[in-house]
Amino acid sequence: MSIQDWERLGDETLMQYKVFRVRRSRRRSPRTGAEIGFLLVDTPDWVNVLPITADGRIVMVRQFRHGTDRVSLEIPGGLVDADETDPAAAAARELREETGYAAERLQLLGVMSPNPAMMTNRCFSYLATGCRPVGDLVQDPGEDIEVVTVPLADLDGLLRQGAIDHAIVLATIAFWRAQAEGPGA
Repeated sequence: MSIQDWERLGDETLMQYKVFRVRRSRRRSPRTGAEIGFLLVDTPDWVNVLPITADGRIVMVRQFRHGTDRVSLEIPGGLVDADETDPAAAAARELREETGYAAERLQLLGVMSPNPAMMTNRCFSYLATGCRPVGDLVQDPGEDIEVVTVPLADLDGLLRQGAIDHAIVLATIAFWRAQAEGPGA
């Protein structure tokens, strides 16, 4: 038996917020014929950036996260704005706004579905190399960010300690390592 797409019967918006919409999507199971409702979150695509300086340091941010009710150690990232058609441009903008750094080179590492069970967006992960400070942070009103640089040699220890636990950050590190350790590396 092969898995088939479910028939989409209709959608109803339940809540509309500035950066996401919650909707009930009615679907029909191809296996049972049952009609089932699912809650989905529609949000713009996201980007995140693994920024590395010429002297081998990762530029990271600490910020309070309301979902976990604590400060989190992460890499910069955010929404692809409605007027941005190129996720790389959004990645460069987020790097600049959240850290005050710019990169000599941006490289797409991979694209992921943050939570395909209920979210409809994608997250584009970039490697930024040759990063250097170019100005002050440009924080959104809902952000309080501290920029920290971490030696690449300390990354594994931070991962083992659980100091970095944001799933999308971990996935970006996995993309980066897969490319660095892949065939021909």
